Amino acid sequence: MTLYYACVRAWSVLKGCLKVGARERELQIQFDPVALANRGITYAEFINAIQVNNQNYSGGKLQDGKNDIRVRAVGRFTDINVIKKLVIRRDQTGVVYLEDVASVTESYKELTDWVRARGILMPFFNFQLQYGANLLETMTEIKAEIRRLNASDGLLAQHAKKIGVNGTFELIQPWDSSTYVERAIDLVQSNILIGGLLATLTLLLFLRSFRTIGVIAIAIPISVIASVVVLVSLGRSINIVSLAGMAFAVGMVIDNAIVVIENIFRHLEMGKKPWRASIDGAKEVASAVFASTLTTLVVFLPILFIQDSAGQLFRDIALAIMAAVSISFIVSVLVIPAAASSFLRLPSKAGQDKPKSKVDKVSGFFNALPGQVSRLVEKLIASWKSRIIVVVSFALLTFAGIWALIPPLDYLPKGNRNAVFGVLIPPPGYSLDQMQTIAKRLEGSIKPAWEYTGDKFVAEAKIRGTEKPDPSDRRPELTTMSGEKITAPALEHYFVVAMGGKMFQGALPENEVTAVDTIDLFNYATYGAQAPDVISFAFQFPLFLNGGTTGSAIKIDLVGDDLDLVSQSATALMFKLMGKFGPYGVVPEPANFLLPTPELRVTPDDERLQEMGMNRSDVGMAVAANGDGYILVRGFEIGGELKDIKIISQQGNVDAPLDALMQTPVATPAGNVVDLENIARLERVQVADQIKHADRQRAVTLQFTPPNGMAMEDAIATINAMVEELRTAGAINPIVDINLSGSAGKLNDIKQALMGDGTISGFLMSSLFLALVVVYLVMAVLFQNWLYPVVIMVTVPLATLGGFAGLAAVHNYSLIDRYTPIQNMDVLTIIGFVILAGVVVNNAILIVHQAINLLKGRSDDGALTTALTPQQAVVESVKSRVRPILMSTLTSVGGMLPLVLMPGAGSELYRGLGAVVVGGLLVSTIFTMFLVPVILSMIFEIKGRKQQTADDGLEVAELAIAENK
Repeated sequence: MTLYYACVRAWSVLKGCLKVGARERELQIQFDPVALANRGITYAEFINAIQVNNQNYSGGKLQDGKNDIRVRAVGRFTDINVIKKLVIRRDQTGVVYLEDVASVTESYKELTDWVRARGILMPFFNFQLQYGANLLETMTEIKAEIRRLNASDGLLAQHAKKIGVNGTFELIQPWDSSTYVERAIDLVQSNILIGGLLATLTLLLFLRSFRTIGVIAIAIPISVIASVVVLVSLGRSINIVSLAGMAFAVGMVIDNAIVVIENIFRHLEMGKKPWRASIDGAKEVASAVFASTLTTLVVFLPILFIQDSAGQLFRDIALAIMAAVSISFIVSVLVIPAAASSFLRLPSKAGQDKPKSKVDKVSGFFNALPGQVSRLVEKLIASWKSRIIVVVSFALLTFAGIWALIPPLDYLPKGNRNAVFGVLIPPPGYSLDQMQTIAKRLEGSIKPAWEYTGDKFVAEAKIRGTEKPDPSDRRPELTTMSGEKITAPALEHYFVVAMGGKMFQGALPENEVTAVDTIDLFNYATYGAQAPDVISFAFQFPLFLNGGTTGSAIKIDLVGDDLDLVSQSATALMFKLMGKFGPYGVVPEPANFLLPTPELRVTPDDERLQEMGMNRSDVGMAVAANGDGYILVRGFEIGGELKDIKIISQQGNVDAPLDALMQTPVATPAGNVVDLENIARLERVQVADQIKHADRQRAVTLQFTPPNGMAMEDAIATINAMVEELRTAGAINPIVDINLSGSAGKLNDIKQALMGDGTISGFLMSSLFLALVVVYLVMAVLFQNWLYPVVIMVTVPLATLGGFAGLAAVHNYSLIDRYTPIQNMDVLTIIGFVILAGVVVNNAILIVHQAINLLKGRSDDGALTTALTPQQAVVESVKSRVRPILMSTLTSVGGMLPLVLMPGAGSELYRGLGAVVVGGLLVSTIFTMFLVPVILSMIFEIKGRKQQTADDGLEVAELAIAENK
């Protein structure tokens, strides 16, 4: 058993491992074509003799007394000596054994691909995570297996000793995708803790009571832990996205607790006992808290049914928030009142004459806001003129701001993984040796960058001949696309791979921040004479593989029946894209559709074959055996594994293999000998390296990766404009169809799911519209009114404006810093607007609910009292609810702020979402305290006039009846 297959068997115990790559063993039968011809043995006879004598046959089962015995005729080769003694022919001239015309050896398959790691050629294993497998668990098992294999008494050491190596073998791991995930999880967990701390400190500014804060803070651990239990019970894994959802929920889960505790505190200030204040305070706001919780939950329902890779992320965030907020409602109406009755007390008045600290002044400012805001609201609703001015001004500001700030849509964030890849497309027909020559040139430019980090495996020092590399810093100076001068980043690992006629290189920077600099290093290494005639480009490895080689490419499929017209059209579009965006963002598929591949075509001469008593298969077998070899699949057992048998000519390694092929002697059935060129024609032709089909038509695909910072929606619009321009100019033939897929297709699908297909009916069935409708209907049921929910829903456009403003701020900052991933409005940020639709209405609900209570003559303690006028009810509701609104908003912002401000692995997933929510909460809260009361006062007054008109009509009718009597 070879070392390679010993390792394969060691890996087989691991779950989630799909593919392993390295050279395989095979049995080679190297024949002498002259010896075959001299003995009159045809290729068909030679190959057939090997095939028919290398078979196992089943005889089924035969009865033997009480038992059934399986019968099997064993004929498959297991011993090289048996193959050598195989009889090829027996006639009057004697016996011809296989060893008379061929040699038999165990060998390795011809090298079809290779990998060089830090300048050293080595075999490699490649693992792909199976669907449903857990990355962290799989990587833990892989690392444990590597430690076992590399142990002093492990398999590698045993094999080195077995074959007499002066040293040992070493298995290294240059790439580990779990590192990014682990760092991302650590970051989001720290965000949860910091967010919770900020939310708690924010409460100190208002409440100035550690007891009160302790009671409220109970909601955070209970809600988060319970949400984990809910997610696990639903079969969801705890990942970066679901943890981000919990981080968003940290600020949201204490909103309900704040409303309840603040109202209990107000009842304490009325002189009630703690237990009575807890009961009355919780009862008074229970319906409002339930309404706000329900709107937060139902807004996510349409989102849960979106099918897509983005929909999967939506579900993780939505379920995490829904679970946490649901639990927080139960905590706020049951746990918080119980805890408040035991621990909550009014602060003592002692020490009030002491000089005020800065914290006291800040706290005093927030505590004075309710009175100031209510007085301003009273002025705004004093007349119809002022109310109309306020409504019109807010409407113009909101819609003008949204129109100015709305950005183009992207699909998913590319991420900031600490890995850079470069694709190299050499001219068609390049040999593996020529590709290695290119790789060595690249390594010459990049070697100082990996030597700077020191040796990573023992073989480096052995091959170099010195214990340590050159200690001097020889990293080259690079010029970025913007003209900035930088030093090449230090690299932990670097590797080059050749596979399938292509090459790609990969690097892991020592400092994760410098991944973008590695792209410039790759471009520097492949520039000019380093890789002549090679198409190359580099990119940072994305989080999501959504399209094309780069994972974020737009696939442009050019399809038609005529391959020449398709190729001409693809050429025109490819050079148009390269002219605008540079040569690094366009990858054609097939890679060399412009450059045909040279081919040596051997065409049988049927007349000559007929004269010789031969057929076309004789020519085919001769060409195959004298070329790369004729393969008998799984024909020989090596180390318990069935391996291929290759029948190949001994003349395959001569200096002029093409001449040797055509002069190969071939025996005829009649016993004569002819050269291959006498029974076949040889011609050199240029053919397509690969012909791609799409929908049964010829196709060429251009994989276009938009430049960094360009939104997918803008890229699609640019491509469509280019296609239209080229069609008008005649460069793209009318019969050639052009379709966009990859990331573009997925973006279109998710846009239709979220916002419809552009038609009115499509928008009415979209998830975002349905979410708003569901929120409206829930509030209509809770308020038993159709108008009050409209007042509350006014906050959604305001929140949208704030969301776009927050996103614009983060986007502009990311453009300034080269090392910060550019933040566009991707589909993940859209869920931020969904969150806003369910959250920002909560503040308006508090104002409307309280105003209705006051208008109906219900006091704070629930007792009936004199009903207030509409204007008085609105002013008093604002005065009593500004404080809890500010508290809940600022604690929510504090809880989410670390998600926006703290950079690191995984932050690009939720940074834009957090910016939308934080910006929307701040803007909508400020405006809600003024716009909602104004609109509510208008509705109250209109309803009052209608009621007065109805009462006047009823009075007139009663008088008329009395007069008639």
